[in-house]
Amino acid sequence: MTRGTRHEYDLQTDVLATIVATTPVTKKHAALLTAFATRTDWRAARYVMTRDIYSDWPARVIDGEGREIAPDYRAWIDAQLAEHGSVSAVVDAHRESGYWLTEIRPLLHYFVHDRGGAQDNFAQFAVWEEQEYVERAVFPSDPRWGLPDVNELRRASGNGTEERIERRTLGEPRYALQEATDMQRFVALAGATWHARRQAEGDRRIVERDLATGQDRVLTVRELWPGYDRQRWPGRRFFDDWTDSSAGHAGERACARWTFNTSDYTEPGGGRHLNFVPQWAHTRKIAALKDTHRLNAYGLYGRLNQFDERIGMPFAWYFYGLHGNLVKSGQMERVLEAAEAGLIVLPECDYAVLRRWQQDPYGF
Repeated sequence: MTRGTRHEYDLQTDVLATIVATTPVTKKHAALLTAFATRTDWRAARYVMTRDIYSDWPARVIDGEGREIAPDYRAWIDAQLAEHGSVSAVVDAHRESGYWLTEIRPLLHYFVHDRGGAQDNFAQFAVWEEQEYVERAVFPSDPRWGLPDVNELRRASGNGTEERIERRTLGEPRYALQEATDMQRFVALAGATWHARRQAEGDRRIVERDLATGQDRVLTVRELWPGYDRQRWPGRRFFDDWTDSSAGHAGERACARWTFNTSDYTEPGGGRHLNFVPQWAHTRKIAALKDTHRLNAYGLYGRLNQFDERIGMPFAWYFYGLHGNLVKSGQMERVLEAAEAGLIVLPECDYAVLRRWQQDPYGF
């Protein structure tokens, strides 16, 4: 989602953003959870997980005394390029400036307020933790070794010839609200948008030619694709499968085990696409299931049950299989085949979910 864009499912407000931004970063996010509990409607918000996969980004330009030259590096460098006309001219103009680049080390924390009931009935909050630091000069210390190109300069990616110092943090880490999402509204809107688009695509007519006779016939996409109208948006299926499986029957909540990286994109022609990618929230190191082709069906199912024990919930392997990194679709298919052959016993609810997936596969 784009920060600042308001949507039907967007819970972000200026007040909420201010509460997050003015709350100090503390151990285990205790202060932020207290702020949610005492200053917002999301009193039951809890921490779920942290994503530490994002690259550092450029922040400010400062001089050797730490005085701010520009609050936004990218805007400043664009202005310098516009004024001087080229990278080499910008470097020449500031050769003796002694300017330093500050950067942001980002972490993205996820919090959830679970309303209970339906598995998608929760609010999700994604909050940046940003730590500013300085460790390198803006421009190469010796241009004879080469200059960055325009794109490298704009990205502040450098070319390794900048003067460097030991990394020094600047100020305290701070929070910034990335997004606040009513997932039930998001899922409903995404499902309806997906269905409307699919209905329109299903009505599209295609001319099919019989190469033997040379005769043409006109068919709709729906007529060419068996089971076309049975398909549903994968995000809706994720929550329904959770509800119907032994995970849901055991009282496990999807929002406590996974977070959801949402996207909302509108094509230039007007077509809107809403999706999410589930992100597991386990913190233990979990190895992918490898070399299971050497195991018989019973051995494979035993490995999957061990996987569930490490995750701490039943039928976890199925949902990880939808993601595809740790459990593969081929392993899921083998379990179904073994269950139908009577080689293993699956809970009836899990068999029904797995069978439904095999008839109409989906994943993320």
